[in-house]
Amino acid sequence: MIRVHHTGYVVRDLDAYAASLPGLALEKEVVDPVQNARIALYQVGDASRIELIQPLGESAFTWAHLDRAGEGLHHICYEGVGADAIDGYLRQHRLMRVRGPVHAILFDRDVVFAVTRQRAIVEFIL
Repeated sequence: MIRVHHTGYVVRDLDAYAASLPGLALEKEVVDPVQNARIALYQVGDASRIELIQPLGESAFTWAHLDRAGEGLHHICYEGVGADAIDGYLRQHRLMRVRGPVHAILFDRDVVFAVTRQRAIVEFIL
């Protein structure tokens, strides 16, 4: 069964952005060399999570997004579609794969990024 795992935000300063949001409890923080970003996952209440992504340089996957759109919502992440089913799921929902699978050290699992026809970014934890 598919479910929302987290909502991801791209930020300039992870600590300052986290301090501005109420109710966050740090679950895990890493520096991801593949994404060239400092990334933190926060629990919010019983079942919600927020991921904050601070790109560390121009080679970061999210650098252009931050430069173009500024801080804020970057993606919605889903869980529950396996690696063996992801291609069919993307086709069925008319999503275009843009990256992955790549290993996300924050989750110690592979992820796939795709975009909707409305250009919303979605992530799938495999």
